[in-house]
Amino acid sequence: MINNHEDFTINKLIILYLLSQVKMTLSLSQITQIILERGYTNYFSLQQYLNELEKSYFIITSKQNNTSYFEITDKGAETLDFFSSRIPDFIKKELDEFIEGNWRKLRSEIDVHAEYTPNKLNEYIVNCKVTENNSSLIELSISVGSKKQAIALCNKWQDNASTLYSEILQLLSK
Repeated sequence: MINNHEDFTINKLIILYLLSQVKMTLSLSQITQIILERGYTNYFSLQQYLNELEKSYFIITSKQNNTSYFEITDKGAETLDFFSSRIPDFIKKELDEFIEGNWRKLRSEIDVHAEYTPNKLNEYIVNCKVTENNSSLIELSISVGSKKQAIALCNKWQDNASTLYSEILQLLSK
C-alpha cells in the first residue's frame, strides 16, 4: 500500500512529467482534465500540488485573460530526471499515449504566430500574434531595421509569447 506522503510525491512528479513531455504551457483546465480523467488524484489535492510545485519553483505560472498557464522550470526538470523512476511505468505510458494522440488539440487551444515581411529597403515588419480557441489575445506589428533583427524578434516571440503577453498587459495596465 502506498502511504500518503509517497502518494503526494508521486502525484507531484506526475504533474512535472506531464508538463515536461507535452513541451508547452498547459492551462489549469487542461491539467485538471488530464489528471482527473485518469483518476490520479482529486481536484483539491491537484490544486495543492500545483501550489506547492510553484512555491518550490518546479513550475511557473502565468495568467492570461483570467486563465492560469503552467510550465515546468529547469529546476523542475532536474528534479523529475532524478526522481522519475518513482512514477509507475503504466502512468508514464498512459500520459505519453494521451500526449501523442492529443498534442494538436492541446496546441490549437493556444496558438503563437510570428512572421516577418520585407517592407522597404532595410525595413521589415514583424507580426506577432497569440490566439486562444481561435480568438485573438494579442496582435503586434513592429517595424525593424534588419532581417537579422526580424528573425530574432520572431524567435523571441515564439519562445516567450505568454510571458511577453503578460508583461505587455501589465505595462499597459499601469
